[in-house]
Amino acid sequence: MEKTACDIFEIWEDYKTSLYLYILKRVEDQDVAKDILQEVLLKSYQYCSKGKTVLYLKSWLYKIAQNSIIDYLKKAGKRAPIDFDLPEQDERHSLVGEASEYIRVLLKLLPDEYAVPLNMSDLEDIDQKTIAEKLHLTLSNTKSRIQRARTKLKERFLECCAVAFDQNGEMISFDIKPYCKELQAEKNRLEKIF
Repeated sequence: MEKTACDIFEIWEDYKTSLYLYILKRVEDQDVAKDILQEVLLKSYQYCSKGKTVLYLKSWLYKIAQNSIIDYLKKAGKRAPIDFDLPEQDERHSLVGEASEYIRVLLKLLPDEYAVPLNMSDLEDIDQKTIAEKLHLTLSNTKSRIQRARTKLKERFLECCAVAFDQNGEMISFDIKPYCKELQAEKNRLEKIF
């Protein structure tokens, strides 16, 4: 499992060169790239100095860099590229990938009348009409159950996790609250695997 301690100065040396090259490739100006790199360091330091932890630091740092580049390009009156590519990484090693592991656990805690249609829709990618037919429900009832399930799942996720979002609404970190036994157990299981 990637480092989780949020001591930015300890990990900065590991990532600053690759972050600089990532930024330079997108802004094509060494001085601007250095300025943006310093902004990434400052933003990450400000976040970490609040005593918070970050899962998957590399993904988090690159997301801050990406957002900083977009902010710079907007201020400079340039268009940000639509397909902003982050460095290659396995789904399991991204923040969203890890969060999805916990969401699967929370989904199992929902009543079947909500969990089953949501699982079919969002995880198995089955269209709602087919779900309605398989579960012998009306399409309207199926849509309603899926929507209620998403709401219940989101409530449970926020109840069990401390989540931080960036200015664009993207999740940048989350911690499992100590009293959420189901997710703590899943976290322990995942740590043994990695």
